[in-house]
Amino acid sequence: MKPLKSLWSRMSGMNRKGDSRHLRARLESCVDTVLLLRKEVGEDEMSPEVVAQFERLRETLPHVKDGSVNEQDICRIEQITNDVLEGMRNALSRRSLSAMYDGKVH
Repeated sequence: MKPLKSLWSRMSGMNRKGDSRHLRARLESCVDTVLLLRKEVGEDEMSPEVVAQFERLRETLPHVKDGSVNEQDICRIEQITNDVLEGMRNALSRRSLSAMYDGKVH
């Protein structure tokens, strides 16, 4: 979870160029995926530390300035999200999941 912690300290002032809306959508997608998955599989199936980190990220998102997150930051969060999903593979394989998200698809 260290990559997320280092990201918090940098999210408030750096103004980088790039497609910040696309990066923000990718970041929100990761956060939404993990937090919606937690609701679907239950609290006992996911590490409380992981949940806390993603909840903190969700709370921080409205305060993130456009351009303050770069491609490298997003790739790290996407990798963490993939690691969480891989870790949940066994719990998910034992369940029949319904559609988890009805919102806009990126």
